[in-house]
Amino acid sequence: MKDLLVNYMNNERKNILKKCTQCGLCIKKCQIIKNTELRNIDPKNIQKEVIKFLEEGIPNEIVYNRGFSCMECFGCIDDYCPQGLDPMLINDMIKWDYRRNNLIDSKYSDPKDKDSLHRIIASIQINHEDYYKLLTSSPYPKADYVFFPGCNVYFQPEKLLSALDILDIIDKDWAFVPGLDFCCGESHIGAGAIEETDSISSELIDKLASYTPKTVIFWCPTCLCRFEKTLAPAMDIPFKMISFPEFVAENIDSLSFKKELNKTVTLHEACKSAFTGLDLNGTRNILKKLPGVSLIEMPRHGKNTSCCGSGAVTFFKDSFDIVRKERMDEAAETKTDLLVDVCHYCHEVFIDKEQNYNYSVVNYVSLIAEALGIEREDRLKKYKYLNDIDKILDDAKDYIEQSNFSQDKIIESLKTIIE
Repeated sequence: MKDLLVNYMNNERKNILKKCTQCGLCIKKCQIIKNTELRNIDPKNIQKEVIKFLEEGIPNEIVYNRGFSCMECFGCIDDYCPQGLDPMLINDMIKWDYRRNNLIDSKYSDPKDKDSLHRIIASIQINHEDYYKLLTSSPYPKADYVFFPGCNVYFQPEKLLSALDILDIIDKDWAFVPGLDFCCGESHIGAGAIEETDSISSELIDKLASYTPKTVIFWCPTCLCRFEKTLAPAMDIPFKMISFPEFVAENIDSLSFKKELNKTVTLHEACKSAFTGLDLNGTRNILKKLPGVSLIEMPRHGKNTSCCGSGAVTFFKDSFDIVRKERMDEAAETKTDLLVDVCHYCHEVFIDKEQNYNYSVVNYVSLIAEALGIEREDRLKKYKYLNDIDKILDDAKDYIEQSNFSQDKIIESLKTIIE
């Protein structure tokens, strides 16, 4: 399966250069552009510069801003371009060209690294037994379903443990392939490392396929969307795919809830799942079944939802801050008790600012777990609230004693999450 993604993107580049009319519609409809320096430039001129760059490779500020401000919300890839092109793929190509031509030092955190931030932060939130569980593939030779969590949820390992408990209760024939040792390649794509993505995504597909599953269940919305919209056109994927919310919603009658939650909630769905239609109502259908939960929608929801801005945080933090604030303000207008999120990354960026609002931020799987009576503490949120390295070290001391990582590495990692 070597170079399948690289070959696909090279062929798509030719297709884009041949078909793009530089109409600028993808620029006009992009949610982030209004919050960048491109806001006052004619969209047609922006696209003209982008196409020139893809053809000639001469960088400029317009092209950089267009490619690297992308939130990767997948909102532009279906039914936006009159020529049927994928504008987000164009942004991926811009990053790829910048990286391979040494035009930018585009670093990324590799979850496969044995000392990755994901592993260190996970190790100080749960005991060693649970930590080992989250890093170990199921030994079964075959399974009807395979559950794959992706990498970033390991910053919030209690959510992944709750998801595994829920799967056990539903009691289907399922196996587990851990993230970190296996990766869909999103971190690499976002940094323009397409050759690396080609290799690790192929490795993941082979691993998932080794169980000969009928369906793979994805916890991470980004993994699911990358598989369906970026990898599937380039590679042979021999199984169906479904989101974890959709799977739970389909099997929710298997869950015996023990607790009335008695909360009003508003939902920030995973924007990319909604925009692509891959999971438009999974979490919504779950919330309707949770005892004592009343859902009040934000004005922007469903196919018209909003991104949290997180995809732009690395290169365009100011733009990201604006998008996040707009969304959290919109949630505040519903006057609900809870802002419920789906994506762990949305959760991470929302809890940073939770103290500015009169609602709590909670992930949907934590609500399910609470209703089932198997809830776990959101320790990442706790760490962010403490906002003090010494206090966090004291609070997490029992887990730190079991961690395989040195205290120096733990402290260095903690600094990155409470900045």
